[in-house]
Amino acid sequence: MPIPSRLTERVRKLLAQESGTIYKKRDGRIAFALAFPNTYALGMSSLGFQLVYGMLNAIPDVVCERVFLPESDILRQMLRSRTPLFSLESQTPVSQFDVLGFSISFEMDYINVPRMLQLSGLPLYTSERDESHPLIIAGGPCATFNPEPLAEFIDAFLIGEAEDAIPEIVDALRLVGPISRLDLLRELTKVAGVYVPRFYLHKYGQSGLIEGLEITDGAPERVGRRVTRDLDAHDATSVVLTPNTEFADLALAEAIRGCGRKCRFCAAGYMGLPPRPRTVQTEGETRIGLVGSAVFDHPGAAAICEAITDAGREFSVSSIRIESLTDELAEMMRRGGQETITLAPEAGTEMMRTAINKPISDDDIADAVRIASSAGFRRARLYFMVGLPMETDEDVAAIGALASRIAAEFPPMTLQLSVSCFVPKPWTPFQWVPMASERELSAKLAVLRKSLAGNRGIRLNAESPRLSVVQGWLARGDRRLAPALLAAVAPSPYGGGLGRGAGYAKGIAEAGLNPDFYARRERDFNEILPWDHIDLGVTKDFLRREYAKALQGKPTPQCAVGTCRLCGVC
Repeated sequence: MPIPSRLTERVRKLLAQESGTIYKKRDGRIAFALAFPNTYALGMSSLGFQLVYGMLNAIPDVVCERVFLPESDILRQMLRSRTPLFSLESQTPVSQFDVLGFSISFEMDYINVPRMLQLSGLPLYTSERDESHPLIIAGGPCATFNPEPLAEFIDAFLIGEAEDAIPEIVDALRLVGPISRLDLLRELTKVAGVYVPRFYLHKYGQSGLIEGLEITDGAPERVGRRVTRDLDAHDATSVVLTPNTEFADLALAEAIRGCGRKCRFCAAGYMGLPPRPRTVQTEGETRIGLVGSAVFDHPGAAAICEAITDAGREFSVSSIRIESLTDELAEMMRRGGQETITLAPEAGTEMMRTAINKPISDDDIADAVRIASSAGFRRARLYFMVGLPMETDEDVAAIGALASRIAAEFPPMTLQLSVSCFVPKPWTPFQWVPMASERELSAKLAVLRKSLAGNRGIRLNAESPRLSVVQGWLARGDRRLAPALLAAVAPSPYGGGLGRGAGYAKGIAEAGLNPDFYARRERDFNEILPWDHIDLGVTKDFLRREYAKALQGKPTPQCAVGTCRLCGVC
């Protein structure tokens, strides 16, 4: 069925505003549809997504085109005209590609994976697909730390980093045609870092706990995280620039990968060890966005920023560690065109910050704001969480007290508090703890709002407790959640029930599961977890020790970049 002209015209206008778009003819090449399970604006703001797009197209016998979840008005037109999901570059239906690859960064995008399969006219479950259908592959942070909630929909996951793995995956895909789909999946298990869920079957007891794991077809007992050997051998900057993203023509450049700070709530900090700096090219684009969990942990960060500003160009960073900010860096950031300073204290009291391994004082935070104010910043954004383990109402109220102090000491600054709800994540010391309920999280936010009463100069932006609980189900879930994802799609083709989380709750109930089993339940240290057959290089013993330190209020030293040996997991 041809794509209606009104839809192709809109796509072509979008493409016309891009620079760097890659066009390749099929001509017998292996055809990848690279999908971001959200909108174009969000997907094109993802450096990882862009890098994979460039890596695949750099292989001579591969062509890679992009696919996104359509905006609601386009989706309505597609459904009315029964138009299947199609790629941007050639407007080819997704079902006609050899491979559909998802780049998954956020749990709340899980629902969009079956939705996009549905829009493509593809069978939703991997068990229902055959040689006539594209192979479905997924990678990205969420696919790495716990692939199980999507295991029923995805044929193969890449665990870890893509640079060295992609050529090996393509080598296996060159066998498409001569061998069966099942044999191809067996071949993919021979690629380090590739996880094929159909060869792993969890056995559950009456309590719902995992009692064992059956592995078939010669698949490895554990799938290890793939780590790129030489980051500098691969490109690290945006492939495509477009004004239609959150960053609007900002060229993203990875400065450092991984983080050695070991914040105990942060999955990215543990699954990215050891931290590795990159050589950053400062030539070319007018505006550069430096990307990394801890950009200023790069040993050459100051020199990089100075080179950019000395050349008359601008740069920005998403956030800066409070203990890293100096007068020199703040002045360079202002010269580089950044207008808002973003800091992440995360908790309101020093005791809670030490428990999560961010041992900074209130004075440290105020001093960072002073440095920013002296450098000319007039807007500050502070990130906090509520619902952390061991947190009391006094700890929550202390967030308001700290913000009020900063607002009083630096009246020229406009202060915004961005407050999220703590979600326990796999591969962190808090992976065993229960999550606060929706009611408890709402009560904590009420305490925070009360503590801010009368401070009109402070803006509060708080995350939805209900959707945070949904994220909690998904973060530590298993493949039994597949019906819940499908039920969340079901209320409306436009995602009608998703915003309230009602579809997920309905699906969990229909599957005979208790939602508290995934979010509210405390795990035993000896329990088999859904992600235990994935190996990110971090041991359970190390995470248990970190959890004990959190309970004792003890910090752990950060890993020095390039010499990460303090925890023994690298």
